Amino acid sequence: MTSGKPVKSHSAIASSESKPRERAPLDTNEAYRRGVKLLHEKCKALQRSNERLVFRLHRVQKMTRSRARDVEFLKAKLDSLGDEWRTAPDPMDVKEEGEE
Repeated sequence: MTSGKPVKSHSAIASSESKPRERAPLDTNEAYRRGVKLLHEKCKALQRSNERLVFRLHRVQKMTRSRARDVEFLKAKLDSLGDEWRTAPDPMDVKEEGEE
């Protein structure tokens, strides 16, 4: 059997040796199908994750623009009321009583 020549007998050993050869292409195709399916699932999961990140990024950008508008509105309102907020001392520089 190890000489490489095909076995001509129809014994149980010969039939069991030939069956894996016949099933090998089906097994390999099935293995490829499973691999492709797993890869497809990973790609879908990555796509969902990317979509969530893009959604979050857009939401943060919108919040940032809104905050910038609010700050500009507050500055304009304080200036129109004559508040001297631009010349006020920085609260971090002001020492409270009892501190040195």
